[in-house]
Amino acid sequence: MRSTFVGLETARSAIVVNQLAQDVVANNIANSETKGYTRQRIERSSVAVSSYSSRVSTSSMGNTGTGVAALGVSQIRDSFLDKSFRDEYSVNSSFSQTTDILNDILKVFPDGADITDDSGLIGGLEGLYTNLNTFIQSPTSESEANLVKSSFTNITQILKQLDAGLTTVCQRQTENLQTTVTRTNDLLEQIANLNKSIAGDASVMSNSQSQYFAPNELLDQRNLLLDELSSYGNISVKNNSDGTVSVEMGGQKVVDKGNFDSLSMNVDKNNYVNVVWRTTGDSVSLSGGSIRAYVNVLNGRGKNVQSNSETPVQGIPYYRDRLDTFARALADVANSTIPASVDASGKATSYKTLLSGYNLDGTKAAATTAENISISNEWNTNGAGYIVYSKSENVEDYAQLLSNRLFEESNTFSSYGESYKGTFSNYTIEMLGRIGTDVSFNKGRSEATATIADDYLSSRDSASGVQQDEETANMLIYQKSYQAAARLMTVMDDMLDTLINGMGRVGR
Repeated sequence: MRSTFVGLETARSAIVVNQLAQDVVANNIANSETKGYTRQRIERSSVAVSSYSSRVSTSSMGNTGTGVAALGVSQIRDSFLDKSFRDEYSVNSSFSQTTDILNDILKVFPDGADITDDSGLIGGLEGLYTNLNTFIQSPTSESEANLVKSSFTNITQILKQLDAGLTTVCQRQTENLQTTVTRTNDLLEQIANLNKSIAGDASVMSNSQSQYFAPNELLDQRNLLLDELSSYGNISVKNNSDGTVSVEMGGQKVVDKGNFDSLSMNVDKNNYVNVVWRTTGDSVSLSGGSIRAYVNVLNGRGKNVQSNSETPVQGIPYYRDRLDTFARALADVANSTIPASVDASGKATSYKTLLSGYNLDGTKAAATTAENISISNEWNTNGAGYIVYSKSENVEDYAQLLSNRLFEESNTFSSYGESYKGTFSNYTIEMLGRIGTDVSFNKGRSEATATIADDYLSSRDSASGVQQDEETANMLIYQKSYQAAARLMTVMDDMLDTLINGMGRVGR
């Protein structure tokens, strides 16, 4: 025969569990706008009492209907959607960061945004062309020669300004990379610390194999950190039996329960960056994330790759090479046109040096680059008229020849195996076109991957996020269940009152 008070206990358990369910619903609604919050629910089961717990009964029939028990509070989360979102987010972050850096490079070139801007190389070349044509009309004029010198000076200043602009971009993006590396290390440490807290949680220790016993708020914090970490590099997450996770980044295990590795960054004498793991010293190898974008563009030398430190991406070193090629070609043409001396047949035996590269201490550089190109000391010492071959005869052919050579289609620009033939203006336009194409490509890929990542995020939010209508419906269900359990307790109380008090009156 069942216990007299089993019915009351059954009703009481229903009231308690439905009250807990209401509390969880209230918590869900309260955190509907909390970033990273995962929807929770009460997991329940029917109370099953074994007949072996009774000294007398040999059947469980008398113990049926003993109520409901709350197993714990679980999260509604899909690990597949987590992985899919993080994978795509990593790829998107790489393209997005690459686009930002390339746009930063493009801003260095005034004519990159507006080809009519006369403060860039194209404008400088047009000014030189105009003044050379004027000089051709009066090839022995000191004043006209001074205009030509001013135009050459302007171009050398533009080249220096562009090179300095690339240097500034390089320094700024290197600092940004250092900030990113520091933040990545912070995330790795926080994830490892959360692993320790989760593994040490009393509810996890009591039943580490059950999803119903977990510190859900700590899990939410860790998931947020893992999402952010995926933006810096491609990660793989493995769940352990004690509630912790192991994390690999670029194939390297970086978090193992409560232990973590960290990143270190150094810059060599050529301003190339190298990001390595502290424990092994191995260079970081990533297939996605912003760290990969920084390294690729900061070390990107395109087809001009000369060492393992460089990448085949058309980045800052690549466009510095292009400017250096322009500077060398300009100096080669300018310094091989106006004769310094001729032989008896009138053939030039040496030429006047109009442009040259100089070190900071004023000594002549081994090679002319965009950074060091200047008007030659000879031209500065001898005055603007140095460009005039001779004032005693008509020598307009040399002025015309200089103009023709500077603006002809057959100029060749060679740099580390990469070659281009055309005018200086066309070479500049082609260079700017490459930056624009790279920006456009990476922007397009960034937008495409962002759409995919957003789709995965929306799917994850649909599964894990708080839905107000659903929670309201659950609240009404639990409320009615609570009321029904309370009514059941009232009925059981009336039955017991009848049984106890009624039987007492009959006995008298």
